[in-house]
Amino acid sequence: MAYFITRSILLFVTLFADISIFDVRALRDMHIKVPEAVRVGDSVTLACDYDLESAALYTIKWYRYDSEFYRYVPKESPASKVFPTPHLIVDMSRSNSTLVTLTDVKRETSGEFKCEVSADAPRFHTDIRAANLLVADVPTEGPVLRTEVQEKSIGARIKANCTTPGSFPPMNITWFINDVQVHPKHGIDIHNSVERYDALPGLETVRSMISINASLELFKNGKMKIRCLATMFTLYRRTQESELHDDAPQLALIMIPTTQSNEGIFFSSGTGQIHITNVFMVILLYFVHLHAWLRKLQ
Repeated sequence: MAYFITRSILLFVTLFADISIFDVRALRDMHIKVPEAVRVGDSVTLACDYDLESAALYTIKWYRYDSEFYRYVPKESPASKVFPTPHLIVDMSRSNSTLVTLTDVKRETSGEFKCEVSADAPRFHTDIRAANLLVADVPTEGPVLRTEVQEKSIGARIKANCTTPGSFPPMNITWFINDVQVHPKHGIDIHNSVERYDALPGLETVRSMISINASLELFKNGKMKIRCLATMFTLYRRTQESELHDDAPQLALIMIPTTQSNEGIFFSSGTGQIHITNVFMVILLYFVHLHAWLRKLQ
């Protein structure tokens, strides 16, 4: 009886050891490298890295979504094989067991790409990884920045519009006031819209409107700089800026009476004396300037 139990235990241990050895994975550290975005017309190289340890490579297959477009089998001659797929052109001279290179990519080339690696006998272990590729249509022009009025005053509502050229995908717009990035909050409204770009099909333009309450803090030395930045991944980064001036009439320096004479009252301004008649002239000119400024704003 004891002999039978011992034999059974040994048989179980041996069987378990054989299964464990058989299940040891030969494919490790597998990952796929696909650029986040590339330009229309560029070439792009996709990489599939893996460690087969001591096992040999049986095959590597590349898919766009579920359609196979490239296969590498080292035991076959030639080892590389391409399957015709719309919007995919494989450069055979730059494709092998770890890389596949696509040339003259189109917007339609965008999508999910998969790499499938299989080890050779006796294990035939297979693993697969996937990543997305975006082919962007990048313009050469910069954004257009428009303000309603080039000169504004303290307390006025300032509005500016930034419009990007047509692109795929649509761009991101970031606003800066005096070189400081701004976000929507109390006193600052930002509205973005994406519209079809009629000049070329499939492209879109972004219109961003910012509205700000002008304040003394914004107008440093009577000037305020507003800037919009348009970006698309690392492929596009262009900016436009405009400088606004506070053109409100400034109140004349208030002076304190210090001396009185028979010829009238004089006021000290720190650099000399001004006769009261001249003070009245300054005040009169100020109100004339103020009236003209108010009519201009209407």
